[in-house]
Amino acid sequence: MIEKINERIKTLCLKLFPYTNIVGLARSIVAFGTLLTLIANPISILFHKKIDGTIINPLLNPVLPVNKYNFFTLLGFDNIIYMKGLAIFILLITISGYFIKITSVLHWWISISFLYFSSVIDGGDQIASILSFLLIPFCLTDPRKNHWKHVAPNNSAKNIIGLFSIWIIRIQVAIIYYHASFGKLTVAEWVNGTAIYYWFNHSVFGMPTGISTWMNQLLSIPVIVSLLTYGTIVLEILLFLGLTASVKYRKAILCAGIIFHLFIIIYHGIFSFFFSICAALILLLYPTYQSINFKLWCLKK
Repeated sequence: MIEKINERIKTLCLKLFPYTNIVGLARSIVAFGTLLTLIANPISILFHKKIDGTIINPLLNPVLPVNKYNFFTLLGFDNIIYMKGLAIFILLITISGYFIKITSVLHWWISISFLYFSSVIDGGDQIASILSFLLIPFCLTDPRKNHWKHVAPNNSAKNIIGLFSIWIIRIQVAIIYYHASFGKLTVAEWVNGTAIYYWFNHSVFGMPTGISTWMNQLLSIPVIVSLLTYGTIVLEILLFLGLTASVKYRKAILCAGIIFHLFIIIYHGIFSFFFSICAALILLLYPTYQSINFKLWCLKK
């Protein structure tokens, strides 16, 4: 009995070998999102203060225990610029794929610290902190020197840890879309099919002025508004159901999900969210045991 269980575990570890460049790609995308935010924004934007010097973030005013070991404030509030530079350096190493075990912990520390430190976070920063944390067990058992490297699958029992880490992430991401889709059914505007009109004309997250004129002409047609509103809910339900779909359908749903979130960038301007959710979708829907041959892919292009 024990031998049969052991053989089944080994077969599973070999068949679903998780240490591929797909997970490396997802890690790099998550890190790139935070990196882009740090590079593109000065300290004055990321870390708001009032005119009297009071810190706006309630978690830092005064400093609560959760922020006592915040990466960005280790050298004090006056030296955040140095820790920002160090964070950029660490994220670049993370993207490069080297020092997987060390950067996995540091990446999470930076992500969770930014979440509790910055005054301008969004859902993408929350997802980045969750993904980087859940990937730590995977990275600590990764036998490779670089997460972009392809290695031959093996049936080592420790692969179970990597598989478990990936499955926890998949369930977590599916839950995100479960709440995103079915949660909308409790909101009147989503139920009556008009929510998209209000979101596209939101005072903060609305459309850029360059496209609002002609887009509002389309939104004046009730059928189009309803199709966009209900289509969003249907797509998010499909992304949730992707957890149990076959590989063939998961890849198609992945493409639809990425295109959907690209449009969110265009219409709502939430850049950092795109990178985190794109990585999450890859881990949810792409078979992580299948490596991508980037050299061959480039040659085909």
